[in-house]
Amino acid sequence: MNFWFIVAASLLFAGALLQYSLIRLLLPKRLSTATSIIIASAATLIINAIPLLYMGTEPILDQLPWWHRHLVIFPYAIFMVTSISCGLICLVVFFTRSTVAKPSPHFDTDRRDFLRNTARVLTAASLGALTYGAYCENGLPEISRIALPYSRLHPDLCGLRIVQITDIHAGPFISFESIAATVSMVNALKPDLILLTGDYINNNPAYVDGCLRLLDGLRAPCGVFGVYGNHDYYTGIRVVRDAFAKTHITMLNDSTSTPKGLEGLLNIIGVNDPVSGIATDAEFRDPARISRLVAPGQLNLLLSHRPGIFKICKDWKVDLTLAGHTHGGQVIVPMVGTRGLSLAGLFFTYTHGLYHAESDPEIRMYVNRGIGTIGAPVRLFCDPEIAEITLTRG
Repeated sequence: MNFWFIVAASLLFAGALLQYSLIRLLLPKRLSTATSIIIASAATLIINAIPLLYMGTEPILDQLPWWHRHLVIFPYAIFMVTSISCGLICLVVFFTRSTVAKPSPHFDTDRRDFLRNTARVLTAASLGALTYGAYCENGLPEISRIALPYSRLHPDLCGLRIVQITDIHAGPFISFESIAATVSMVNALKPDLILLTGDYINNNPAYVDGCLRLLDGLRAPCGVFGVYGNHDYYTGIRVVRDAFAKTHITMLNDSTSTPKGLEGLLNIIGVNDPVSGIATDAEFRDPARISRLVAPGQLNLLLSHRPGIFKICKDWKVDLTLAGHTHGGQVIVPMVGTRGLSLAGLFFTYTHGLYHAESDPEIRMYVNRGIGTIGAPVRLFCDPEIAEITLTRG
């Protein structure tokens, strides 16, 4: 029994307690205490038995039929997120009301009713928003078209079209059909160069072969290049690397490569993922060695799964960095005139969209919102994304 197993088991237990508490709050007051306990306990056990059933059924995990995905897995994930978040909020409300209100030996009826009503409103609102985000906004990716002007761009690179996709997270939340549709959308753009920035598989090695067979269908005259993400390591990096070796995709690991036909003009640098700090700007190992991969006199394009590398690579005169990892937070609160408030901003410096160095506006990074999701198959004001970047002279 290792440390991470204990952590995971503790989180599952805490989540189950929050679910139990929320279900009891949602039950009608007319039920007796014993009846409420029995119903809440039974519901919690049944809900948490769902992942155990799927964990023991490998063929289903390998390729879930649509009805499993939309009628079982999606609702389960939505309720898990709702119950945990609403349960935590109710706990905060409970302790706040108990602390702020005058000291009392009993939790009086008014406060109990307030907490019960709060739980019902939160649950209804959360279920509605998450269901909309899962079934309406979590569909096919949108195409973001970005034109990037460079004053010293070589004439042969003018008009070069680069397509970036990232964070596919092949698994229970995204079907092979969705990945195939994404590949078709990318090829239909007829890009000159295709770049991939990690997290192809969510966690389960059963998805590796199916996902990479589809990605092997990506086509661009200058080539297809990629780097690995942290979830590719969680899946089993040896299995993922072996599968990529059977494709025409060039994977970079703290190394460089030159696209076909652009020798001496465009230098692609691929940075290995540090595989640490899941919800932080992770520290990259030996940045000085990576900086030596920059080629003077060429347009340098850096691929990194994590956008945190921009903190250091913007000082290396890297013209363009492409990253993913954040999913845009999966939920963005729109704000006029800004990129909006992303949930990823709680953990990361760079969340989504285009950034540039203060010292030189032509040193840029684009953070892609990704294709797949983690935690729950939900996106709000944060559609999945294919980025098409065109280099121009200006």
